Amino acid sequence: MKKSIIIITALALALLLMACGKSGPTDTVERFAPAAPVDSGSLAIPGYEGLAFTADSAVQEVYLTNPPQNACSFVMTLTLDDGETLWEGRAIGPGEVFTSIVLTRPLAAGEYGATLRYQCYSLEDETPLNGAEIQLTIAAR
Repeated sequence: MKKSIIIITALALALLLMACGKSGPTDTVERFAPAAPVDSGSLAIPGYEGLAFTADSAVQEVYLTNPPQNACSFVMTLTLDDGETLWEGRAIGPGEVFTSIVLTRPLAAGEYGATLRYQCYSLEDETPLNGAEIQLTIAAR
């Protein structure tokens, strides 16, 4: 009897720990190339004319990258033209790419004007560097 209570208690504790550790979906970052920073005094900022999103879903497949030759990290923020922030990523290093992001809310089907903002930081001491803002269209289908 005592052994059964210990086993049941252990199972309940394990289930509780698993439930507490669960959180919603998170952004996915992958390495697409080895970092090869070049301190040339300039940054390579990828431009995008548009992003294709799945309507009515907060989780989106993307390819938002920091080119491997950059000697900086990127923090990217996606906002709608009305100023609403849809997503802000964590810092990614050279050669890394967001392949999946989680929006603050799903978008209904349609087209949305948006801005992808790049904040760039030194790899050595995280000093802010120049950044960029790219105007684009989100097509939610």
